[in-house]
Amino acid sequence: MNGELSEDDVHLFATLRSMSIVRGIVYPPAVQAYRLRMAERTGIDLHDHIAI
Repeated sequence: MNGELSEDDVHLFATLRSMSIVRGIVYPPAVQAYRLRMAERTGIDLHDHIAI
């Protein structure tokens, strides 16, 4: 994320959000930071709290 959302950001965040339903995935620090920034910026929650 370089300040403006790109189509790549939309697709990547959608994939990472879908993956967040899986409990136990350990993301590299940069990916974790990206997931959290994108969730905050878009107002779309991750599924970490309901992961199975």
